[in-house]
Amino acid sequence: MSVFRRIVDLNKVLMARARVRVSNFIKRRYTYIMKVLFVCRGNVGRSQMGAAIYNKLTTTSNADSAGTRVDKPGQTLLERKLDIPGASFVVDVMNNAGIDISNEKTKQLTTDIASNYDIIINMAGKKYTPKWLSDLPNYTYWKVRDPMGRNYQVTENAMRRIRIKVKDLLKSE
Repeated sequence: MSVFRRIVDLNKVLMARARVRVSNFIKRRYTYIMKVLFVCRGNVGRSQMGAAIYNKLTTTSNADSAGTRVDKPGQTLLERKLDIPGASFVVDVMNNAGIDISNEKTKQLTTDIASNYDIIINMAGKKYTPKWLSDLPNYTYWKVRDPMGRNYQVTENAMRRIRIKVKDLLKSE
């Protein structure tokens, strides 16, 4: 094989690699990350964990959380930790996973809030889910055990299940 032919072949290989690198860069740079609303009953546990995990994995702030029956809207999870037994485990589990959610505030779900998202993921039990929410075209339900008032292990298991589901959601985007 001539030197000229080797140079031509090498040039083809290098150009192909460069095209792949540019293509991968463009995909990473311009991939749309969905806006997601995570919902649970009190907005103290599952929905807060879901939003925080989604935001960490996507390095965005495209996920938020809300509750269908929030008794004290606007309180931080750190403040709630003193009021609600299960809330303390949520903050601790997430801290141990490297995500600080202690300053996240509880929010009541409204129709106005729900209209701003590509997908709404509900983890509240069916009896705590308003009919209008489950009728939305961008609604989906994840069955995740409510860790409220339970021990650290139950809360950690809920967090792991949510993390797996969030990763699956990101693969499907």
